[in-house]
Amino acid sequence: MSWLVAVVLSAASVEQSAVAAVHERFETAGRSRPADDARLTEAARSLAQLAIEKTAGDAAGLLAVTDAVSIAGGWDASPTAILLKASRETVLEELGKLTSVAAEPASALGIGVAEKGDRVAVCILLAQRKIELAPLARRHPKPPKSVTVCGTLVAPLETAELFVTSPAGAVSRFAMSATSFGHCGTFKPSTGRSVVEVLARGPKGPEVAALFFIDVGASVATADQQIVEPASPAEARRLVFLRINALRKTMGLAPVVLDKALEKIAQRYAEKMAAEGFFAHVDPSGGDLKSRLAAGQYRFSAAGENLGASNGPLAAHFGIEHSPGHRSNLLEPAHRALGLGLATRASDGLTLLVQVLASPIDDGGRDPVGAAYQAIDEHRARKNLKPLKRHAVLEALAQEHARRCLSRDLLSAELSDGRKLHERVFEAMTTSREASIDLAIVESPMLVPASKNLADPRYSAMGLGLARGDSAKYGNDKLWLVVIYASEAAGEDPEKPEHAGAPTR
Repeated sequence: MSWLVAVVLSAASVEQSAVAAVHERFETAGRSRPADDARLTEAARSLAQLAIEKTAGDAAGLLAVTDAVSIAGGWDASPTAILLKASRETVLEELGKLTSVAAEPASALGIGVAEKGDRVAVCILLAQRKIELAPLARRHPKPPKSVTVCGTLVAPLETAELFVTSPAGAVSRFAMSATSFGHCGTFKPSTGRSVVEVLARGPKGPEVAALFFIDVGASVATADQQIVEPASPAEARRLVFLRINALRKTMGLAPVVLDKALEKIAQRYAEKMAAEGFFAHVDPSGGDLKSRLAAGQYRFSAAGENLGASNGPLAAHFGIEHSPGHRSNLLEPAHRALGLGLATRASDGLTLLVQVLASPIDDGGRDPVGAAYQAIDEHRARKNLKPLKRHAVLEALAQEHARRCLSRDLLSAELSDGRKLHERVFEAMTTSREASIDLAIVESPMLVPASKNLADPRYSAMGLGLARGDSAKYGNDKLWLVVIYASEAAGEDPEKPEHAGAPTR
């Protein structure tokens, strides 16, 4: 007599096997194994169900992951989501192939399994926890008077701020004060879905410590329904552009402007990635952002690139905005121009979003001196400092010295008679006892050095001079820049210069 034994793997047994496999991988890698977390486990089970009903790609997107974690009462920002789908016979074998699961440290773990027929979906969520939040309601039938977010930061994080993106896309910033309950901040949510983010700071700078949703009003069933994607590429560009500038405004930064040249560069790269089936900042031939900007003959002093992929452009931007590295590009003060590229990948229908931000080199047009003054005013405004007064005497001295430096091919504060430019400043402004000089060779009047002198609150007056010319040392067609900062005694009347013409050669 022969016996036929059938082994049927239950969802619970697959979960247990997956947990054991992940723990073993961390121990092999010499890392502390993450603790099982009930909230992440609940989120992983819902994501596994989404993967079994749709695709693993639908479940692995940051928007879907954040939605699942938020509904489960969690808050971990951008947890690593590993999704796999396999037959019952091969699912354990496929789990054994996940050799890179412990590539990064993690302190919290959630694993969920879903079944449909002979197919099994497994979701592994890993997070390096940065804050322990107190429980709070994520859904409200009507707008509450306020919502308070409290949490204990995980060392070495020390301070935190609260950011809330309203359903309309506006970003608000709230202080989080240290209390006996941890760091706490309060806001009033609007009807719809708000994105709540705790931005913490430590030795490594700002880090997104918590990310979750607050829903007010009629609840919606899926993450796909919670962001209404635009119907056209033009509308997508407009909405992404508005969200970027809303975030920059909250951080006290000047808005970026849409740049047609950057848009062409971004669009070409989005289409290239979609056509050639890759997703990376360096293309298969080795081309990078710098080479793409050069091919587009785009002159810049600073530039950065963000890439996102999701079911739509707003979902792709959501991932970009809440990734620390990508976020730093969005919030770089030097970036003044933006180009957006959109393409659809035929293999899976995902939208590819390319954001190129840059600080274009501008010759200042007909008034380069005025452009340089404007750059200084904008920099001081970002520091919440008052604008400096243009002083006619200081400007004349600065302009004369810029020409002298160019003629001597020497960038120096020393005059031809051996004296320093400071001495002439004090002779011309007898009531001033403090003055500083900045000298630089730049390609654009907008590239005024962001020196400590520029942001020094003691100074109230300034004069700026530019001379354009060729140099054996520094190259051709350069701008020689001299900026004089000085304190202005009460009662002194700085006359405006009669002319603010182009720099002389």
